[in-house]
Amino acid sequence: MKILAPIVFLLLGAASAAAGEIYGTVSEGGKPLAAGVAVRVACAGASAEGATDAYGAYSVKVAGTGKCSLTIPSLPGTPSLAVNVYEKSARYDLTVSRAGGKATLARK
Repeated sequence: MKILAPIVFLLLGAASAAAGEIYGTVSEGGKPLAAGVAVRVACAGASAEGATDAYGAYSVKVAGTGKCSLTIPSLPGTPSLAVNVYEKSARYDLTVSRAGGKATLARK
């Protein structure tokens, strides 16, 4: 039983080490996106969702790292952007532009 406890702590530490966070702001036309707009981050085998606040700020913690995809599903065309999620937080300030009835995401 005494051997089992350190193994459990090691496994929990390894699981938390593979988690990351993406945060930043989303704006369109120089103005923040409305509050409550969903922001989704999907990595291999893991996904998580957050929402913008009144200032267009968002924060999403996901149980995965590496190359991931950030999407805003409520915008026309479900725009997405490739992002890198690390064990430490990464900031992505984004702008939305629209053309031909579809929205696109770009980093500021």
